[in-house]
Amino acid sequence: MRIHIRAKLLWFYILIIIAVVLVDVVSQFVSYGAVREFEDRLSMYHEIHGLRTSLNAYFQRIDRLLRDGTIPEESELEKIRYTCFYTLDQLAPAGNGSLNSYFNVQASRRGLEALFDKVSTAIGQRIAQDKNWYLSMASAGRIAGYVDLYLSNLLSESMRLGQERYQKILAQIQRVRYLTLGGLAVFFTLFGIAALAFSAAVADPIRRLAVSAERIAHGDLDVEEVRADTGDEVEILARSFNTMILSIKNMVEGLKDKADLERKLREEERALRTAQFISLQDQIRPHFLFNALNTIARMALFEGAQETEKLTLALGRLFRYALGAPESLVPLKEEVSVVEEYLQFQKLRFGDRLSWSIRISDSAAPFPVPRFTLQPFVENAVRHGIEPKEEGGTVEIRVLKRHEMIYITVRDTGIGMPELGIDGLDRGDKGAEGIGIANVRKRLALRYGERARLSIKSEHGRGTLVRISLPLEIPDSETTYGG
Repeated sequence: MRIHIRAKLLWFYILIIIAVVLVDVVSQFVSYGAVREFEDRLSMYHEIHGLRTSLNAYFQRIDRLLRDGTIPEESELEKIRYTCFYTLDQLAPAGNGSLNSYFNVQASRRGLEALFDKVSTAIGQRIAQDKNWYLSMASAGRIAGYVDLYLSNLLSESMRLGQERYQKILAQIQRVRYLTLGGLAVFFTLFGIAALAFSAAVADPIRRLAVSAERIAHGDLDVEEVRADTGDEVEILARSFNTMILSIKNMVEGLKDKADLERKLREEERALRTAQFISLQDQIRPHFLFNALNTIARMALFEGAQETEKLTLALGRLFRYALGAPESLVPLKEEVSVVEEYLQFQKLRFGDRLSWSIRISDSAAPFPVPRFTLQPFVENAVRHGIEPKEEGGTVEIRVLKRHEMIYITVRDTGIGMPELGIDGLDRGDKGAEGIGIANVRKRLALRYGERARLSIKSEHGRGTLVRISLPLEIPDSETTYGG
């Protein structure tokens, strides 16, 4: 007959629980009476002490009221009287402990009766304006002192008897504890033997399955067949495990072929993306060089070639940067330097009408970006924003690193780009953005995917703001710098 592992474990745990519960029930049953007696005695001590405190407070309050000329209400006095006698009646069983306790209880009762009589007499005299009321209160005070003494003796005698009983309770609890520990030791010994037998019958085949599975996890598929004649789920698991090994061996061979094919596809895809990146980056160079040569022609015409040498030198440095390896990345610091070179170039043309401010944090300077990431936006700001404005304008460039991202802003105070509209964010229209900006957008998308963000916000007559955010990309062995 097959017995499932679940049934074996269930019966094993049920027996353990029953044994522990039996030991606990016996222990609780024996110790409950002792604990209840201890609690009753502790409650009695508190009641005696509370009665003493209440009597003292009662006498002082009545005395203070009478001295102040205030007469206590009869209902209040009756309530205090009822409370004191009720508490004393609850303490009457304490007199069963010893003759001395019984005497103190009875003496306290007679004293309370005399005390309340004297207090009532003093109150009546105070109402009648009898000056002897003070003598009655003094007599009541002496009686209150006697009552307090009796209650103090009752408390001391009760505590003495409780101490004796407490020692007996401790001895009883100690015996119960030893019996409980002994019973638990016997049960744990028996269950330990049963656990070893259970482990040998069930856990050992599982252990052999685990060893074989671990070897498979490390790539060793040449494992021996695992046999387990346990008559339960472990036997089914072992047979299924042996079948699974054969299936894994066949599947691994197929995965190797598939992995080789996927690797080749990834290499082809990477080569295609690189070619697209290079092709898009090459588009920007002729466009930029054409604008630069046009600027030189205008300067030569207006100045009689006096500034041609400066323009030519600046243009040569820009050419050198533009003609670098198109697939390479450059540090942000170098990209910003080229932008500043371009602004210096345009400064010769615009004079005081053009000013700029560049700030790049030291932490962001070394990180690589594609060539001509900033220059198209700066050129757009100068040509389309500041040039048409009679008083000129300013270009502000800020580059900083924050939370594993590079944030770049290009702001100008030109006439704005009305084609973008008030909500001109992330527009891909080349007619509005121009070839250079559309080219940058595509190159960033190819390089960084959805991690890159580019937004353009322009307000007619007030200028344009470009925001670029790029994820940090640490240079690797394939990254090239320089121009």
